[in-house]
Amino acid sequence: MKYTRLLIAFVFLAVTLNGCSSNKTSYTIPTYGTLQSSTVKNESANSFILIGDTQRTGWLESYLLFRESNDSVQFELFKKIASLDKKPSFIVHLGDMVFDASSEDDWRYFDSSTSVIRNKNIPIVPVLGNHEYFGDSETGSLNITNRFPELKDSSWRSFLFKNIAFILLNSNTDISDEISLRQNEWYENELNRFDLDNEVKHIIVVTHQPPFTNGTGIGFGDDEFAKKNFVELFNKSRKAQLFISGHCHNYEHLLIDGKHFIVSGGGGGPRRSIDLEGDYKDITNGEEKDKSIRDFHFIEVKVSNDTLYFETHRFNKETNEWKRGNEFQIKP
Repeated sequence: MKYTRLLIAFVFLAVTLNGCSSNKTSYTIPTYGTLQSSTVKNESANSFILIGDTQRTGWLESYLLFRESNDSVQFELFKKIASLDKKPSFIVHLGDMVFDASSEDDWRYFDSSTSVIRNKNIPIVPVLGNHEYFGDSETGSLNITNRFPELKDSSWRSFLFKNIAFILLNSNTDISDEISLRQNEWYENELNRFDLDNEVKHIIVVTHQPPFTNGTGIGFGDDEFAKKNFVELFNKSRKAQLFISGHCHNYEHLLIDGKHFIVSGGGGGPRRSIDLEGDYKDITNGEEKDKSIRDFHFIEVKVSNDTLYFETHRFNKETNEWKRGNEFQIKP
């Protein structure tokens, strides 16, 4: 069986490479909306969505590492978001939108699964994950910036939504030391600026790789870059109470030094278990608190005055059921 899978994998690769040049067809690349400015002005909407790791399972993962394939899950998640009672103002994507950023097929699949979101005119605001660096870098960069033009200028940015300041960072070790230093200086300045802004009540920091996780199977040192570069300043900030990431294909709600660290990588990539006896206190509530592999999901955040209400929407692939997951709130 093992050798059969190996043979199938190599045949698949050969066919894919042979067909790459001959199967090109005309295709209009969609764009995913922009926030127009550094401030999101939409008084009618009081919510936003957090989702991460919507990539498909790669053939290598599937045939050689025997990881689960969830190609239909992404469609279910985005359909659910589009059908929520209250239309969200935007979606923050926590990275790894696709498996291979240079793959036209991967992007067409992403475009197809998110068509219901574009039809609702809901912008998607991404951070870059490690899979956005997979494949040919020039092709991958074009695939990303053609869909998200605002990323042409910088892979990190900030914006305001009501009384919330979002700081989106690039946590990939692929960036150079010089770029990392520039980002860190900008990050410190933004935290200070928002801490001094009386209209800002909350600061949310967003990366792909988490600084803390009990997840298993992530690359060695994947969490060290974010921990080294971003956590100390985050902890010093008066208003920064939530640090949210993806990368680990599961759900974790960690409480460290009184601040919330969410890992939300349940967008469809092959799930990996978490260590329930790990180093960090997981305060996930509900029926999933004792599970090492948790459901696919996205997080809906509702804003009411100065309070943020978080509700996880869980999807069980085996039963096709939706259930409520971890819920909590954050006040200034």
